[in-house]
Amino acid sequence: MQKFTSFFRDLDEQNTNERFNYIFEQFQTLEEKLITFGGKAYPNFGTVVIMAGGAGSGKGFVKDNLVGVEGKVFDVDELKKIASKAPLIKKRVKDEFGVDLEDLSKNLKDPDNVSKLHEIIGDALDIPDARFKRFITSVLSAAPDRKPNIIFDVTLKDLRKLEKLTRQAASLGYSKENIHIVWVVNDIEVALDQNAKRDRTVRADILVNTHRGAAATMADIINMGNSLKKYMDGDIVFAFNKIKVDSDLQKSEKGGSYITDANYFYVKRQGKAATPQKKLSTDLKNKIASYVPAGISWAD
Repeated sequence: MQKFTSFFRDLDEQNTNERFNYIFEQFQTLEEKLITFGGKAYPNFGTVVIMAGGAGSGKGFVKDNLVGVEGKVFDVDELKKIASKAPLIKKRVKDEFGVDLEDLSKNLKDPDNVSKLHEIIGDALDIPDARFKRFITSVLSAAPDRKPNIIFDVTLKDLRKLEKLTRQAASLGYSKENIHIVWVVNDIEVALDQNAKRDRTVRADILVNTHRGAAATMADIINMGNSLKKYMDGDIVFAFNKIKVDSDLQKSEKGGSYITDANYFYVKRQGKAATPQKKLSTDLKNKIASYVPAGISWAD
């Protein structure tokens, strides 16, 4: 709802009916621009979104303004640590409670159970922050359709990263149908220019390699056929992100902002096969080829 509060602020002086009608129209417009997963905007639970793209591609902008999921932006190393310790945590819960971890989670109305579970998870993972302990508890103990949403911000520069991410997410109980990928595709020249203007820059050759790696990996992913289902079976979206060309961010008079245009394409829908590279439209392949670094044969 934060995306729509600027509309309310701007319309404080108008009567209620006018304000309601305007908000409803704008909400519909903005909702149409959202990237949704499994056909649902803002699912409450069980969704994993992998935001892929080279350095400086604008993954944060797409996540904040176009992706219709709210979730914790998760560090990949944190997931690896949790997934690797999960069997040990489950064993300790079994030893100390005499029950399976997921069974215990069904009785967390008992404050003693909650306290003990947080203590076990916090100790096993060396987590000092209480809020993060609660989050990890919900990751490990909840049913697949009740686990908190997670968003990963990665380059996805090789298939090994996809294999590790999806395997770890599945080991924590997330269903493969609810693991999705958004590849943020920005013009490499724009990314280089934006990088040069930042206080903390990435070396140009490293930045280019992250874009080249992401482009090559995404081509490999959509060309995998049925074997892709070993890793994930959610949606795959290509989101073009050249400002003023592919998207348009409007600012209200009182500081709010909202997307009025967006350019993205689903190459895979949840539960369906991905469209292989050779079957994508020529226009789409040419657009990708014009954005990614030279040497990636997207236009072939």
